[in-house]
Amino acid sequence: KQWYQRRVRGNWPELEKFAKSRKSPIGYGPFVKECIAGNNKAEAIKYIERVSKEEQVEFFIDLDMPERAAEIAKSAKSIELLDSVLNAIGPNNRVLSETINSFKNVI
Repeated sequence: KQWYQRRVRGNWPELEKFAKSRKSPIGYGPFVKECIAGNNKAEAIKYIERVSKEEQVEFFIDLDMPERAAEIAKSAKSIELLDSVLNAIGPNNRVLSETINSFKNVI
């Protein structure tokens, strides 16, 4: 597993090629984290769909994409995940806060 963890560090084309070559025994969370750490949003998004809904919400929040995080939380029908998005955006984003609260009312 350590070999795989070291392997996700590197250049982006090599990372993508490695991810497509086989199923990762360490999951795809480390791929997303490495892309976020490297400030490569587009590359991170490629791997986010391969992780759990909970991780997707967390990663979209980390990528400053709370609207997408809210959509994932809604599709997971999770009030807890919606609350985590609300906590992340704070009180200043009223429109998204209202949208999230309407999602919670539907669940």
